[in-house]
This record gives sequence, C-alpha cells and structure tokens, in this order.
Amino acid sequence: MERIENNLLRVEADLHGGALFRITDKRSGAELLWQGSPDSWQGRDVVIFPFVARLKDKTYTADGAEYSMNNHGLVRYFDLTVAKKTETYLELGFESNAQTLKQYPFEFMFSVAYRLENDSLYIKYKVQNTGNKTMYFSLGGHAAYNICCTVGDVDDISGNKLVFAERQTLVRYVLDGEGKFITGEGQPLEIEELPLSKELFQKHKTLIYGSVKGGVTLLKRDGSKVVYDLGGAPYTAVWSHERKGGYVCVEPWWGLPDYADCNKELRFKRGINALETGKTFECGYTATYINR
Repeated sequence: MERIENNLLRVEADLHGGALFRITDKRSGAELLWQGSPDSWQGRDVVIFPFVARLKDKTYTADGAEYSMNNHGLVRYFDLTVAKKTETYLELGFESNAQTLKQYPFEFMFSVAYRLENDSLYIKYKVQNTGNKTMYFSLGGHAAYNICCTVGDVDDISGNKLVFAERQTLVRYVLDGEGKFITGEGQPLEIEELPLSKELFQKHKTLIYGSVKGGVTLLKRDGSKVVYDLGGAPYTAVWSHERKGGYVCVEPWWGLPDYADCNKELRFKRGINALETGKTFECGYTATYINR
C-alpha cells in the first residue's frame, strides 16, 4: 500500500491493481471510500484498462486471432510499481509483458497518477504505445464512495442524489436484462438530477450516459458532497449493488462495454480508442470532497 496526504485528505492506493484503497477526510476522520462487504461489492475501486466491463463470451479478436480477457481488462490483476512519489503525488506504472501479450497483443506502458491539491483528488491515466502497430483500448475509473444508508433487507439509500452541473439532454445506453451487454440507445433523456435508491439499480443494473456536460455532484443526505469534474469523458456510468451497500460509483469511461450484437474484432468495437505507435493518450478526472 502507498500513501499520500495533505492537511485535509489522506489517500492510500493498492499496488496490486493500482486502485484507490482508502480516502480519509482528516477534518472529520470519515472514510470517504467504500471499504467492501461480502453481501454487496467486496471491491473499492478498479483501474480499468484495456477494456471496459464485459466482453461478449469473454473473447475478442485482434487481426483475426482470438483472445480472452476478464471483466474490466487486465491491469487490475497485476502489481504496479511506483514510478514517482512525493508527499502529495503518487504515480504507479505498469508495462506489457509475456503474460499480458497472451490476453492483449499490444505493447504498452500504462500509468495511473493520484495528486492531492487542497480538498481535491486528481486522477490521471496515461497510455503509451511502445509497439510497432496501432493499439486499440478503453479505460476508466470505478471508485465507490460511501453515501448515507439505512440498513435493512434492502438497504435504504434514498435522500442521496446526483446533481448535474446543468440541465441537459443525454443519451442513455440500454443494457440487457442481466446488465451485461448494451442492446441499444434509449430515447434522449432530459435530466438535472438523479435521486438514488436500490430500486433504481434493480431496474437499471448500470446506468450509462453519453457526454455529460460540466460534471456532476454526489449530494449526500447529510449535506456533504463529492464534486466530479469528469475530464470530458465520453461516457459516465452510475452503479451500486441492487440490494445492499451504502455506496455509489460514478465512473468516467473512455470506452463502452460490448454490445449484445458486437463485432468481435477489437478495432471495430463502439467507443474504442486507437493509438498509433509511439504516441501517448492521457485522460483523467477530479473528485472534490466538501463537508457539510
């Protein structure tokens, strides 16, 4: 585990997978990040690369050859190394190797960086194509934040909501009944805020929106907030367990899960990013933590 901190926040990241492990508000002592539960989601965060969510049949092709990859790619299953660290900055790196090439036939260098500035945490992803051919990939975040919750047979998370920076019309990508694959796009949705409830996630296993403008605020029923600058992410997912757990994930994605009728060839997948040899792709988002 690696730690950074300033006078307001303390952040820990796990070298295995590179994801966030704890975010502690030093003003109140509160743990901001969900800490996992066996009856809900046991995770806390996922660094997603090089594919978002699920592949149809867990397989895809690249130049006609078939490969297999688990949910949310492969970085989450490997140990990262510390590339740079100061009191308030941590950069973790990972490089393609013989094991990754069996699942993903591209050479790359990947990093995730965490930087604290006042009450904000900046998360930055960087992909470098170190191979001799164009590489295709998706990536994103998956941090789960604690929200106010009344425990029951079905936990009550009502009173928490997402508030969009402006009223806007969004595309929502519709998932199949099991919440695994995209079946199409719903009617454009005019939205300003989204009240949270477990019933919402029973109806929609994951909500996926296209091109959210201006960010979104997680407003908890105790008045505290997490304010997201989504960094221009083309897709934003909202997820929580459908019955248990006082948390919600607001996930900036640079890529999409497979469609139910997807083309297996990686370069033809909807939402995929293409990176030429020798080039670098950078993106990221920011979360700001505001007390009552």
